[in-house]
Amino acid sequence: WALTAPSRRKDIKPVRTILAPSALSDIDHHWKDAQFATSGDSLCLWDSQRSDPLLNYKWGADSITSVRFNPAEACLLASTGSDRSVCLYDLRVSVPMRKFIMSMKSNCIAWNPQEPFNFTLANEDYNLYTYDMRNLSKALMIHKDHVSAVTSVAYSPTGKEFVSGS
Repeated sequence: WALTAPSRRKDIKPVRTILAPSALSDIDHHWKDAQFATSGDSLCLWDSQRSDPLLNYKWGADSITSVRFNPAEACLLASTGSDRSVCLYDLRVSVPMRKFIMSMKSNCIAWNPQEPFNFTLANEDYNLYTYDMRNLSKALMIHKDHVSAVTSVAYSPTGKEFVSGS
């Protein structure tokens, strides 16, 4: 992947190119710091000025499918895995914080920007699930009516609406 700076020229060149140790499936930029996270064989936290990851998390899944920083709590990060797992990370410690398993695989995760403990999962079972990270035993809400696997989800800046695709 490449980090690019805004330019008015037609021949935009990357500011910096960093080679990852394996194929990547997702990327998300930190909301405040010059850091970004990638998913693939593992979840890596990178500093934009270094060519090696700052942290490398692996917690059982064959591959990490999506990764998102929490927009309100800058130290929180969440990921979905190919083993149906959802993992929560606190970047202040070097080990993952919580992990739970869904009945089917989740394809994408999105944090609510106004309710920082809540996130929504886009799932293979045609539904979206909203959770409170403080109580992962039961979803706060199950959003239905897709006719195929839900592959993406994103919140509006107000946190009152989200969009999803399948």
